[in-house]
Amino acid sequence: MSVFFSIFRSCAFVLSVVILLVLPSCQDSGGEEPQFPSEKGRRTVLVYMAAQNSLGLYRHQAADSAEIMAGRRYIDDNDRLLVFVDDAHRPRLYRYTRSCKRPELVRQWDHEVCSTSPEQLREVVTWVKERYPSAEYGLVMWSHADGWLPPTNKDCTDVPPSSSVRPFSFGIDDGGYGMGSDKGPQMDVGEMAAALAVTGVRFKYIFFDACLMQNLEVAYALRHVTDCVVAAPMPIPAAGAYYENQLRHGLFAESPSAIVATYVSDVSSPSLSYQYDDYGITLSAVHTAALEPLAQVLRRALPHSAAAGRASASMEGVLNYQAYTRSYYYRPHNYDASEALRRLLPESFHEEALLALNRAVISKGTTGRFWIGPNSWDYQQVNEKTYCGVSLFVPQNVYADNAGRTPHGNLNEAFRQMEWYDAAGWNATGW
Repeated sequence: MSVFFSIFRSCAFVLSVVILLVLPSCQDSGGEEPQFPSEKGRRTVLVYMAAQNSLGLYRHQAADSAEIMAGRRYIDDNDRLLVFVDDAHRPRLYRYTRSCKRPELVRQWDHEVCSTSPEQLREVVTWVKERYPSAEYGLVMWSHADGWLPPTNKDCTDVPPSSSVRPFSFGIDDGGYGMGSDKGPQMDVGEMAAALAVTGVRFKYIFFDACLMQNLEVAYALRHVTDCVVAAPMPIPAAGAYYENQLRHGLFAESPSAIVATYVSDVSSPSLSYQYDDYGITLSAVHTAALEPLAQVLRRALPHSAAAGRASASMEGVLNYQAYTRSYYYRPHNYDASEALRRLLPESFHEEALLALNRAVISKGTTGRFWIGPNSWDYQQVNEKTYCGVSLFVPQNVYADNAGRTPHGNLNEAFRQMEWYDAAGWNATGW
């Protein structure tokens, strides 16, 4: 199937055969000094492209830059769009406007930076906030990603001892490792949250155009820095969002739900089949203020669940957004939260827990099925009556049994590092 001629935005699955859509990259503003707005805007959106990896090697940042250029005509004069790009060239920051004939280069670094460093993310966000102030802000985190898993390489200077491709949390910056090696430093989600908190910006939304980032563990970690997390609980196609339509319908819309609807519509569109083939998608928007009430319910329920007493609860038949295989470095199952809670919790807690979860998931969308690989028959069918589009981790004995096969070791132990572990009451189950 032609689905094999693409890659996920997840480092563990990079194919040697790739269809490249080579589009022109952004150009500078001709050496003119940038003009910063004197008045406060309605919304500033920053697209943060950590592309010094296989996505940059195959020019996905160039394709998306071209889509942004095509969609610039939909940007209102009172809105601002900034795009930070770190690829094989000098890191740079562009502004796009409705009337521009080419992107305006507003900043260029004269040295290599590590785009997956929390300090670099903080610097870019702070710089944008100070020069493009707005009533509200949106953030697009663009790169590879691996959900809540803690990074196996956080060092922005030292070459990892292993030459293998390794799982990570968000982003990857190959730097001096070799463009496309996908073994550079990654960013821990908790450190991402801390860096964003220092900027003083509370985002209207953080949209992850990256794999596997829509899970309760990640959303809870980001609850203090954003009102809403928009992401997929599954591996997304390397093409990512179609930015011309996102600028028209999604990124500057009143509700982040529009990002979800636009993304799902684009993946389903016959006119974009050259980009998405038959991958499919599941996406959702999570209201972070509703996560603490959900955690309170689970703290009461989980001690009575099928996982209590360190039991390995059966998840057979529960929608799974991630294949747990050697091909994917034994990264954990990403179970749909709604279906998993139905399986885990006693019936006496079902209504309360699912009501709390539904209050958190303000929007969801799916193509009905999606491909998770590694085989051509690895499609997951979605029960649209029971899914929620958000995943959660369920501790199981299999993760201890396979501890030696993954860079993370025992995933049950790695899970204990997450704030969600204590907040949701997993500590009371014995896990």
